[in-house]
This record gives sequence, C-alpha cells and structure tokens, in this order.
Amino acid sequence: MLRMKIITSALLIAFTCGMAYAKEIALTFDDLPAQEDVSAQEQKEINDRILNSLQSFNAPAIGFVNESKLTNKGETSEKIAILKSWIDKRQCLGNHTYSHNALSTTDLDDFQNDVIKGAMISKELMHNAGLSYRYFRHPYLDTGGSKEKRDLFDKFLKIQGYVIAPATIDTDDWKFNRELHKNPNAKKQIIQNYLEHTKRKFRFYEHASHKMFGRNIKHVWLLHANLINSLAMDDLLKLASEFGYKFVSLDAVLNDKAYSEPDYYYDAFGVSWLYRWDYTRGKIIDWSQEPEPNLS
Repeated sequence: MLRMKIITSALLIAFTCGMAYAKEIALTFDDLPAQEDVSAQEQKEINDRILNSLQSFNAPAIGFVNESKLTNKGETSEKIAILKSWIDKRQCLGNHTYSHNALSTTDLDDFQNDVIKGAMISKELMHNAGLSYRYFRHPYLDTGGSKEKRDLFDKFLKIQGYVIAPATIDTDDWKFNRELHKNPNAKKQIIQNYLEHTKRKFRFYEHASHKMFGRNIKHVWLLHANLINSLAMDDLLKLASEFGYKFVSLDAVLNDKAYSEPDYYYDAFGVSWLYRWDYTRGKIIDWSQEPEPNLS
C-alpha cells in the first residue's frame, strides 16, 4: 500500500510538472489581408490555404491587419471578405496599424491616428461576431526608438484598450517569401530551406529560453500572411508539433509569467522579446549564434 502511494504521488508530481512546463505556442500572422500586393483573388487563395491548414491542425491564430491594403488597388469588398473568412473559421483579427509605418520614424500623433484608423473595419467585424478586438502588433516590431516615445505610445494603447502582441520566435518567413517571388522555379528548394531554417530557429530560441528562465516558456510565433506560408503551412505546423508544441491562443501564452519581465530595450530595430529580456538582464545569450537564413 505504501509503495502504491509513493508511485501515485510520483506520477502526480510528474503530471503536474509536465502540465506546468508543456510546450505551447501561439500563431500570429502579420500584414493581412496579404503581404503581397496582388489581386484579391490571389490574396484569397493565400488565406484559404493558411486557414485550411490551421483548421486541419486545430490551431487558433490571430491575423494582424493593415487596413490600407483593403482599399489599395480597389476590390475592397473582396478583401474585407478575406478578413471575414478568418472570423468564420474561428480565428481572430488584431490591429497592425492602417499604413504599416515604423513608430520610431513617424510622428507620435500621426502614428496614434494611424492605429485608430487601422481598426475601423476589423474591429467591427470582430464585434459583430461577438469577439473581443484588443491586440496590437507593432509594424517591424519597432516599439518607438526611445524610452520617452515608447512610454507615451504604451500609455495610448492602454487608454485605447489594446494589449501588445509580442513575438519570441521569428523564422524570417518574409525573406524566404521574397526569394520565392524572385525565383519561383526554385520553389521546392526555397521551401525546404525555409523549413530547415525554422528548425534551427526553434532550437536556438528554446536554448535561449532555457538559459534565461530555466525552462521553455510559452512562445509567440511571428509569421506573415504570404505565399510561402500558404504553401508550407501544413509542414510548418507539423514541424512545430514534432517539436512537441500544442497550438494555443495568444491569451493563453501571455499568461506565462515571462511576459511580465521588464524590457529596457529601446532601439528601433525589431527583435524577439527574448532578446529584449536578455538585453535587460545584461545579455547572457550569444545572439551572434542566432541562425541566418540560407537564401542561396
């Protein structure tokens, strides 16, 4: 009986610890309706492939919208329908500003107006579906370039009811997407290079997380609504699953206490939040070892 109690207790502890440190990741997609300046039909095809893959893996996601893209070159109603398709597939939308300008190089009042303008359609779509519209993602992950500007903008976001969407994992998809458009005949090799790079990036960020926190924190993966992700999404989600990740909402990830870490990184250049926290702590991670994309 005593032996059974000991075994039961050990299993309970193992289960509890396993739950506490389970691998979880939130998927975020920037630049909706699409990173590419292509027809609404092509944008729809990109989004349909991404959404179908997410549905196949039962993966929640949030798409951050640049509403200037909805009116660029017309086809506005068709592009709004793309946003609605995200909500119809039980995904969420967030604010990525109207124009996708960098905060550090834009007048603060102008930038704040751009945030307000960037919510006009997406917010209504979310509210019509009974969903909360509250996440903001900085274009280029540029949080202001100075403490004063960042503090003022953060105060504005709080007044507007926004929560900042951080990113800990950035797999450079936009660089591979650019390469794919330059050299479409090499599609297979470019996608393979992208997948291999993603594996290396996952390993690097996990190592950094363990070194900083003694565990693998819950992660936020920065992606874009673009062609390469639409073609590789099944493989990307399979890759993350093979790393042991469960796909969860951004809400769930931000419950990790790591996201309450102080951040004293004020440079304009956008970086992973892991870098921000490490910079604040005095830099114990060798960031020169962060993998670079193989675009050859």
